[in-house]
Amino acid sequence: MKKQSCQQAHGNDTNIINSLLHDPRGRVVSVEALMVVEITLLWFIAALGSCRRQSSSRFIRTLVWAVYTVIFLIFTYTIGFMQSSSIRIDLYPVWAVSFFAVLGCTNSITAFELDDNKQWMKHYIQLILYYTYVSVTLLHMTDAFVATSVTLPFTVTIYKNYMRIHACLLASESWYSSKLLADYMKHEVDSNESRYDPVSLAGYNYLVCWTGARIRAEPPYYRKQFIATENVITIEQIWHCDGRLMKSAGGAQLKDVCLSFALFHLLRRRYFGFSCSESGLQKTRDFIFRGLLAREEDYNRAFRVIQVELSFLYDFFFTKYALMYYREHIIFYLTVISVTLTPLVILAVTRARGIYHSSSNLTTVEIKNSDIVITVLNLASLALLDMLQLILYWLSDWGKVSLTCRYVSHIQWQKNNIMERMLAFLCKVTLLSNWQDKIGQYSLLESFQGNPYTRRFNIFLRWSNILYLQDQEKMGIDMGLLLNNRKAGISTNVDTEVKKAIVQSLKANNAQLSNGLSSLARNGLVEHFSWACRQETQTHKILIWHIATCYCEIAPPELELSGSLEQVDVLIHRGVATKLSRYCAYLVVFVPELLPDHQWDTKAIFDEVEKETREFLRSVRTSQDKYQVMKNLGELEETSFGKGAKLGKQLESITDYSVRWKVIADFWSEMILFVTPSDNVRGHIERLTHGGEFITHLWALLTHAGIVEQHKEKQNV
Repeated sequence: MKKQSCQQAHGNDTNIINSLLHDPRGRVVSVEALMVVEITLLWFIAALGSCRRQSSSRFIRTLVWAVYTVIFLIFTYTIGFMQSSSIRIDLYPVWAVSFFAVLGCTNSITAFELDDNKQWMKHYIQLILYYTYVSVTLLHMTDAFVATSVTLPFTVTIYKNYMRIHACLLASESWYSSKLLADYMKHEVDSNESRYDPVSLAGYNYLVCWTGARIRAEPPYYRKQFIATENVITIEQIWHCDGRLMKSAGGAQLKDVCLSFALFHLLRRRYFGFSCSESGLQKTRDFIFRGLLAREEDYNRAFRVIQVELSFLYDFFFTKYALMYYREHIIFYLTVISVTLTPLVILAVTRARGIYHSSSNLTTVEIKNSDIVITVLNLASLALLDMLQLILYWLSDWGKVSLTCRYVSHIQWQKNNIMERMLAFLCKVTLLSNWQDKIGQYSLLESFQGNPYTRRFNIFLRWSNILYLQDQEKMGIDMGLLLNNRKAGISTNVDTEVKKAIVQSLKANNAQLSNGLSSLARNGLVEHFSWACRQETQTHKILIWHIATCYCEIAPPELELSGSLEQVDVLIHRGVATKLSRYCAYLVVFVPELLPDHQWDTKAIFDEVEKETREFLRSVRTSQDKYQVMKNLGELEETSFGKGAKLGKQLESITDYSVRWKVIADFWSEMILFVTPSDNVRGHIERLTHGGEFITHLWALLTHAGIVEQHKEKQNV
């Protein structure tokens, strides 16, 4: 009886599927359902596309990737479904154009990964094929009014899809504009301007806008130079604009946004392989140290400028905002035309009281009101999203830069109260926070007891040996290095004290990067701890000091703190030290490509150090037991874990609890800066889609201070 019920249920499911696939009404309902799903996914990705830079959640990234991929698959399947169908309905062309509009509608994501931008030719060929598919569908229209009403928005939709592809082309092939900027900055260096002010930015001719500028090339190097016109706007011009708005608090915000935009262009040069000609100038260092970081109260502002700069960098490579900035007139007209044509198409839909036509029989079924309602809601939803995205662009930082440049270059705008009020309103609008403002955390001593690979994964490795790899050693493959199944700790906020400690360390060394020796010298402890700064690689050094810091965390204080001020100092130094220590360990484990050593060397070294830790602390669970085991270890100089325990005991010998944590905090403040300079621009940009990394913010800050590489004499100390 039970078996019979199951068979009956299975039969019912089969009948439903056959009805949807072969029944005329079922096929139409299927297309309508897919259309609703497609529009829903479009709204979803429009809302969450930019949220990737605000979250490091793997779930969110996977969800965005799935939606980003499925949208194209649904379009391809549905167009093929309608093409292969023997049924022809007058609403099919309208639906086809709606599906086609979905592909080029969202501005929040044009590429999921950096390499997607290089696939622009593939997308262009796909666009031609999609255009052909939709055009064939349009040929079956029987009503002339419906045909005309649908063809017009279809033409606009073609160009909107082309603009999406052009955004990928801009992100991957815009080396020419970067070359122009590199030549311009080289000319600025050669001009050797001696008068400048890093506070008022007088003499800082960093370009903000040069769209439509006239260009000339001069021998013998034929570097391209700009001819001064109103289309060339620099930071100096914006900072010294006499407009009333630019002298207000709102104007200060607009100035900082434009400064971030200028710095974004300078940073983008490095992705296209152009050098930073200004990096060796004192003027460049003064811009950061005597300008943005001149006072302690400016530290948060300096990092805010960098955050907005990285937002521009993210938008340039992964969204349509950069193309909208450079083609804003075209985008504006396309949006207006698209929204204006929507009522015309809706009117045509209400007139399309056609019938279903089937070549296999003479079945005729009237179009239902539900078909009309779904189609109208679909068209209205697309028009609303189109208009909303245009509004969001003008409210974004891109729109603020565009309007500010026009305000500065047009005297009439500066005398127009309406324009000033509009710009003042934009200053008050903040759509989304730029970044998550958190740093990852990882503690080796707290996570060592978990195996790096789950049992299920070990089973997979064994079967992969048997079925495919056969012999990993001969093939040179270590699957353990390919997949990282470790779990990070809870991310923590990058508070003001952490930023302050890092900036003070940079200033204390006179903008010279140190691997920790300078901090030890300032504390008078070079002779005791310099050995811990002289290690084989930066990875060894980070792990040894991390183990020592973890040891000091679990070590009981030998002396009671004497007063409230001392307690505050200890809490501050301990907080800075532990956060930066765990963040550096996090970088070793999860983001090794942003560190100086080769990422596979870093992974291999950490795997071995983790094995050492597990071997020594295998049967230990509590922090107190871990402390006792590490304290009783002998002089195990040959192991990194032993060196870390030895360093921890040496640090513990500093009886003043406040001084001990100050020494550790000073070291990590120097160390995070020392490992920051990198030529892996691609790696930093790719991490922007994972919520961003704090080390990327430091990397950008050091770049604009002219520090683009480690000092070789200190790296090998």
